Amino acid sequence: MRESSVYQMIIERGIEQGKQLGAKENAIANILDVLDARFEVSTAPALTSLLEAIDDLEQLRRLVHAALAAEHLDNFIHALQTARPGA
Repeated sequence: MRESSVYQMIIERGIEQGKQLGAKENAIANILDVLDARFEVSTAPALTSLLEAIDDLEQLRRLVHAALAAEHLDNFIHALQTARPGA
């Protein structure tokens, strides 16, 4: 049985959304891992919801770099606050 083009489009869109969600979760995990390792504190409880509010994958990638470059945790938090929606 041949599937309709609408069904195929729905499946492809779902796959793409799954990839985007996976990339977002991966970026957030990378940010938290870097911060935890660099500053030897558990940042997940305080920062996870703030990071999850960001849907722009490119912005999350920039925050990975900010986490790597930050001299202090406060520097990263400042970068995060300016990156958040509505900030």
